[in-house]
Amino acid sequence: MSAAGSPARVAVGRSCRGLRASRMSPARCRADASSSGADTVTIVGRGRVGTTIGKMCESLGVRHAFVTRGMASFPPSGPIYVATHASDLDDVLALVPTDRANDLVLLQGGLLRDDFLQRRGLAGVATQVALYMSASGDGTARDGGGGTCACGPRAADVRELLTRGGNVRCAVVNEDDFRVASVGKLCWTSAFWLLCRSVAAERGLPRALTVGEVVDSEHGAAAVRTLARELLDCAEASGELDDTAGDEAREAMTRAMFEYSRSIPSAVPSLEMALKEGGFRNGWFLARRTVSSPQRTHETHLRRIGVDPDELAAMYLEQNAILDAG
Repeated sequence: MSAAGSPARVAVGRSCRGLRASRMSPARCRADASSSGADTVTIVGRGRVGTTIGKMCESLGVRHAFVTRGMASFPPSGPIYVATHASDLDDVLALVPTDRANDLVLLQGGLLRDDFLQRRGLAGVATQVALYMSASGDGTARDGGGGTCACGPRAADVRELLTRGGNVRCAVVNEDDFRVASVGKLCWTSAFWLLCRSVAAERGLPRALTVGEVVDSEHGAAAVRTLARELLDCAEASGELDDTAGDEAREAMTRAMFEYSRSIPSAVPSLEMALKEGGFRNGWFLARRTVSSPQRTHETHLRRIGVDPDELAAMYLEQNAILDAG
């Protein structure tokens, strides 16, 4: 497959890597003398986002511990930032002490819908964050237009860490406002990895476009609006959006997608991550196709780059079937 995508079929992986190692990563607690006895920020996952959260802690002198592949023990108190792929989340949750659910900070906000959280007893319990920022491998954060928000018991802690430690604006919001923000992030996350490749493939380009190139071209901007309308229709029909909000609210959400893209113009969302999290992203929408709302545009873009829409829908259905069986 070329960088932009090609008609050759892309394999969609469904397996999740378990977190099976047996110890907490050592020597990762950083604190000055004044922080003795204070809460410890626990960070699960050492990818770009986890590394960035750690760097924010360092900049503020906050005691923190990285947990990678296995959680034999946890610091006794403090927020637990979960910075793993959404597809690895169940492995993490199974190892978190049940009495620490209120300390969970789920950084996958946007990918975790109400039904997912309710099935795990986390709706209204864990803190969710819709991240509108870019994170580099060295832990540098870049604000993504000021759209980041948090909702839940640890929301104020999240705002403090992101704003003071990383210069990333973050609002504490209620559940209704968070739902709107998270649907917008889900739409962006589902649309842009796809459009960066589909629009490029349609133009015969040998590489994927950046998100900035997509939104700043006439054809790309039109593709964003068309796909966003289809995804928002699905979210509204599924009860994730207030169907009385009207066109003005939907236009504001679409405009926010453009603004976020322009704040990180050189980004090319990962194909590998999009397919790994397919059941949480595009699969959530595709599993809700109906005769009256078949999502033809969505399907066309996927097939253009060799991804089977039915496989993504099956990933969503499979992950819920596994939970029901358990």
